[in-house]
Amino acid sequence: MTNGLTRRSALVLAAGAAAPAMAKDDVNGVVPKGKMRVWQLGEQKSFDTLELVERKIPTPGPGQALIKVMYAGIAARDQGIAMERFPVPRGPRPKTLIPLSEGAGDVIAVGAGEQRIKPGVRVTSNHWANWINGPWSPDNYAADVGNTIDGWLAEYTLLPAQCLSVLPDSVDYRDAATLAGSGVTAWHALHEVARVRSDDIVLTLGTGGVSSFGLILAKAAGAKVVITSSSDEKLARARELGADVTVNYRANPEWGKEVVEKTGGRGASVILENVGPTTLDQSMAAAAVNARIVMIGTGREPEKPPRINGMYLKNLMLKAISAGSVEMVDALLATMAHNRLKAIIAKEIRFAEARQAYYEIRDGDPFGKIVVKVS
Repeated sequence: MTNGLTRRSALVLAAGAAAPAMAKDDVNGVVPKGKMRVWQLGEQKSFDTLELVERKIPTPGPGQALIKVMYAGIAARDQGIAMERFPVPRGPRPKTLIPLSEGAGDVIAVGAGEQRIKPGVRVTSNHWANWINGPWSPDNYAADVGNTIDGWLAEYTLLPAQCLSVLPDSVDYRDAATLAGSGVTAWHALHEVARVRSDDIVLTLGTGGVSSFGLILAKAAGAKVVITSSSDEKLARARELGADVTVNYRANPEWGKEVVEKTGGRGASVILENVGPTTLDQSMAAAAVNARIVMIGTGREPEKPPRINGMYLKNLMLKAISAGSVEMVDALLATMAHNRLKAIIAKEIRFAEARQAYYEIRDGDPFGKIVVKVS
């Protein structure tokens, strides 16, 4: 596998992955007549209260794109949204809200005046619809795909055109449907925060969506990768996919020391902390001097808070992130195209059985991503 791109070169490639030229008369596209099937949140009491309904296919207004959905992806946060447990914003969402923040499909029509996104192009989206570039802001929750505005779990969906990224030819719909939550989070952590290098040792916790992308992207950058899991079977799979070191945290509660031992005393110079405060002590124990720890997981607070003196002893950096911007999605897509990278897909589920995707991500402990085939 070739070395990963720098952020600058990735953005150059992304900018070059332009949509095919369209005739002027085709700019607005054609909205199909008839109805579509849509999953909506419903009562938000359990996964069983998700509802499959029919609606009229909508017409895009200014700034909007109508997309025929091919695949949708599910992330950990979608569980909380479906059961009124996601904290921002508080309280129930509208019953009619379409869930899921990850997906990919074909643009069918765009609202009047839209020039950047054309009908006929293949796209994915960022889930922070207003975060194009620059620093993240809590104001982004005002347009959060699958949370505060409609998401991807429908045969057709309306999304803000500004949050869409055009897919390079070599990136298929299924892989693109895993990027808005998991893929771009790993990209953000590795390339925007940690500035990963080929001499780094990257530790990523678990084998879910972010961790699987962490493995793929870190190896593409030439780094060594350490993965933890409670399953020896999954650790064997991780080694098949390129992991250099694996650690079973259930077999060894002091797994931080084991990471240091198995890396020849160095420890991990970049850590994707995908769990949260409950594992931070062991992540600090696993860290090299001057390591960069990126906080991604938002698990419950432990009974005893992390021993932050570990930060001082090793001069560690700790930075929290929340997914990524449209610019980061573009850079990730360019890197995937350049290196022919594929997402790790644990399971594909049919649209009519989409509730099962929620149970799979909660109970199945998948290695990689769960996706829903819509069309």
